[in-house]
Amino acid sequence: MPILCLKYRLCPTKAQATILRSTIETCREVYNSFLNSRKHDYQVHGKSLSHYEQIKDLPKWKKDHPELLAVHSQVLQNVSVRVDLAFKAFFRRVKAGGEKPGFPRFKGDGYDSFTYPQSGFSVSGNAVTL
Repeated sequence: MPILCLKYRLCPTKAQATILRSTIETCREVYNSFLNSRKHDYQVHGKSLSHYEQIKDLPKWKKDHPELLAVHSQVLQNVSVRVDLAFKAFFRRVKAGGEKPGFPRFKGDGYDSFTYPQSGFSVSGNAVTL
């Protein structure tokens, strides 16, 4: 069965653009926190957290950081997937040995998108609701 991927160009109002920027900023902060947690656990325990372990921590984080409640849960879970992919690519490059591995980096302005993997959005005519 083929995988369907749709891309839409959004033309948000100023208020909607502010919400989108806030979502991206929250995702960037979560990405950096996930990366820091993995790095810290490896330095302290010699073992890094898994993608699933980090996702399990999200409900606790939401209690401590209410701004996370404004972002759909699957969007935040996808941030963990991105961190996991960065580490997998790093270890693949380390194993290959041909190129400089480049440890995953904290994100600054370079975090510019977020993903709704399955739900949390709807498409109706020429409108997308997030």
